[in-house]
Amino acid sequence: MPVGDVRRPLIGRAAFGTLLASAIFFVFTAMKQSNPIYVHAPWVNDPYDAVFSFTMFFVPLVAATVLVQLSLCRKSEPLPTGRVVTILRGCRIALGAMTIELLSAWVSVAVGANRSEWTAATTVLIALLILCNTVTGKVIVDVVRAPYLPSPDRVEELQESDWLAGLVIVAQRESHWLGPLRRPGLSVLNWTDRTVIIKVRRHPVGAAAGTSAAFAVTVFGWQAIREGYFSSVTSLEIGLGFCGMFAFLVLAGAYLGIVRSPTRLYGVQRRAIDAVVAASTVSIATLAFRDSLWWIVGSNATTAGPAQFAALLGSTTLLALVVVFTMETLRRSHSWPAS
Repeated sequence: MPVGDVRRPLIGRAAFGTLLASAIFFVFTAMKQSNPIYVHAPWVNDPYDAVFSFTMFFVPLVAATVLVQLSLCRKSEPLPTGRVVTILRGCRIALGAMTIELLSAWVSVAVGANRSEWTAATTVLIALLILCNTVTGKVIVDVVRAPYLPSPDRVEELQESDWLAGLVIVAQRESHWLGPLRRPGLSVLNWTDRTVIIKVRRHPVGAAAGTSAAFAVTVFGWQAIREGYFSSVTSLEIGLGFCGMFAFLVLAGAYLGIVRSPTRLYGVQRRAIDAVVAASTVSIATLAFRDSLWWIVGSNATTAGPAQFAALLGSTTLLALVVVFTMETLRRSHSWPAS
């Protein structure tokens, strides 16, 4: 996209608007960390809280990918088509996640969820919800008006930098802020690029699993310790955190080009990954709507405990895994290309 192209301001408006909406959304979701306020939210309980809990992490992560790609763009230089496409994709994912959360929150308000706890704090939360809704709606219009650009083919994608490469470039450029530590910092960065990132590109799914495990243990493990959960509940929390982040990283990462792997998966491996991602998504849906699903394990919301929830989670997750893998196998999806 050449300098002076009339489409560039429209793309910039959509990208910067998405970052602004993401920042406001982050402030809105950060209220979850203030128990005295959040306890009065209409969306404090599931299924609304499940959506809230995951989007509060997903949106900032996507915004970070947009910010890195945007920082590599210069007004005085042509814009690579692949980078522009990635930026717009990131905008769509972030806005999609925000829209899902905002709709979920409005449903909780409409049905009067947690009505007995509504106070003046609820009014503040709803005011923030209205602000998020207004800004997000405006940015959605800007993204819709942004020009459509065809996705580059795989050869062009591989020639373009993936997000990790862009992150390294940005880190190198901003290393001057380290002052006297700039040289050792660059050495560490170069070592990471040559040693760690190259392995991530070779094994993107394994890297996603490792990142998800670290996220689950750090965030949900700490929450369990802070709130004094039993070990069984802690294990379930960590497992669900892993499932949610893994499904997000695989799906969003593939769409955004977080990692450009030199190889593609086919056959049983690809079908297995699809099945695991589907099962991970179903596990989060089971968490959110568990009060309507207890009949599966012959229990109810009043008497069910961790054991019943583990049985419910295991049965729905396993069913999704088997169904998706079987269907893709019967359809011969992702078969090896003809030589």
